[in-house]
Amino acid sequence: MNHLHRSFVSTITRCLLLCLLITGPAPAQLAQEAPSQTVIGDSKQQAAVDNLVTIQASIDAKRNTLRDLKEQLKRVEETADRQDLEQRIEHLRNEIAELQQSFEHIALGGVNLSLLAEQPEQRIDWREEVEQISRPLLSTLKELTAKPRQIDSLSREIERRENQLKIIDKAVESIRTFSAHDLPAAAAGPLQQLQTTWEQRREDTQRALDISRFKLDSIKTEGVSWRRAVWEALTEFLHGRGLTLALAVTVSLVIWLLARGLRSLYLKWLYRSPRDSGVKRAPLILYSYRLATAVLMVLATLVVFYARGDLLFLTLAIVALVGVALALRQTLPRYAAEIRLLLGVGPVREKERLVLDGVPLLVESLSVYSVLRNPALDGVVRLPLHMMNNYTSRPAGQEPWFPCQPGDYIQFAGGSIGRVLQQSIELIELSVLDSLVQYRTADFIGQNVRNLSRGEFGIATTFGIDYQHQAICLDIVPERFRSAIGERFIAAGLGTELRSVTVEFKAAGASSLDYQIYVVLAGSAAGAYFRAQRLMQQACVDACNRAGWVIPFPQLTVHTEATTTAPSA
Repeated sequence: MNHLHRSFVSTITRCLLLCLLITGPAPAQLAQEAPSQTVIGDSKQQAAVDNLVTIQASIDAKRNTLRDLKEQLKRVEETADRQDLEQRIEHLRNEIAELQQSFEHIALGGVNLSLLAEQPEQRIDWREEVEQISRPLLSTLKELTAKPRQIDSLSREIERRENQLKIIDKAVESIRTFSAHDLPAAAAGPLQQLQTTWEQRREDTQRALDISRFKLDSIKTEGVSWRRAVWEALTEFLHGRGLTLALAVTVSLVIWLLARGLRSLYLKWLYRSPRDSGVKRAPLILYSYRLATAVLMVLATLVVFYARGDLLFLTLAIVALVGVALALRQTLPRYAAEIRLLLGVGPVREKERLVLDGVPLLVESLSVYSVLRNPALDGVVRLPLHMMNNYTSRPAGQEPWFPCQPGDYIQFAGGSIGRVLQQSIELIELSVLDSLVQYRTADFIGQNVRNLSRGEFGIATTFGIDYQHQAICLDIVPERFRSAIGERFIAAGLGTELRSVTVEFKAAGASSLDYQIYVVLAGSAAGAYFRAQRLMQQACVDACNRAGWVIPFPQLTVHTEATTTAPSA
């Protein structure tokens, strides 16, 4: 654990030194650090000189050995010995070439000499590149499964050798059966030689079987107890990849906390009121902040993996990033359209009006889930941001959001009257003739209903008197009807709601002089719509009774043609 602590502290120190180098020291600090940097530079130079001396000594020694091998090669005549010497000579030449390259690399300060060479442009084989990238992952998987694979291989080898022994035993037994008979010399000799060969083969197979069994037993019995094995594996993980993961998580968490703190400071500085976070006003800022934070966290994680030299984690991270890139290739156009919405240059904008399924809605906010609301209806609609590209909004203006509200009386095209009980984005509940009726909101809007409670409404009716009153039909009768209707509405308690009464001669009917009566009432009297119709007829009848005017009824007049009988001649 002390080693783990020291390794962790050392890694943190390196990260801090890297941050200091990036930010850049002050001139005074450079002056103070100059002596220490000079000492470090001198020590590195001396180490490089020592390496050059060691490499050159090794080159000289190998050249002397190579010279001796060449002399031996001249004196050797056997083919096998010559091949062995030639292989050793070739191996020494390769080692000398590698040492010379190392000598030049150190002497030239580690410059990349391949850039100076004229090389033709090589095509990149993506299969080879993918294989090199995935090699650390495959190597790790191979290490993890090494012991089970060895056990499985040895078990199959043992099974194969046992099957071979069974066949060899049968063959040897068959040969011994023939040898037990008196055979001619011509057949006994080859049979004896065949028996010797198969017995030798049996010994070789048995020896290979024993070796495989020994290896299998060694693998199964080697090692320590499971507690110690688990402890060693856990310790190794904590010292290696566990520490790498801890550092990556720590660095990512620090970046996230710093970004969140900066965002809070920015919002407090930009929006003074605690209720106004600014996110609804500028959602693009929030998304940009999240994207920048995610990119910094990913880069920091890759830097930690690279600094720790953990190729496995680095490979897994690269594979994950490649997968994300492939996924973004399919979804990038959708994200671009969503960004246009957030920037306010898309087909839908905040605080504007759009129609969804026949219902007008106000766009309250555009975010991951956009919020749509109708101020006159209960409930809200939450839609994913990408679906907003299917609609088009426009400035709301002073247009009404819905033709009625709860408590209003509405009249359908058929003449029926209903009172609104409840209205939401989905359903409208009405009371029609004391019965509960439900309409889908879009269907209700399509009815083109007449709202009696909003503003004023008018009621029209027709009334007729007899032709004998023709002399007074244009002046006295209309005035009497108008006064009678006003008195009747006052008596019924609707005098304050009565706005105007119009009585005009309409037409001379077949059996009566007809008047068109039109009454305008305030919206508060909408509940008395049918009662007002009755009051109008009652007032006209009462006026006729008081004035002695006759109310005619439809008459059927039958005209009979006179028949004339001619006198007989």
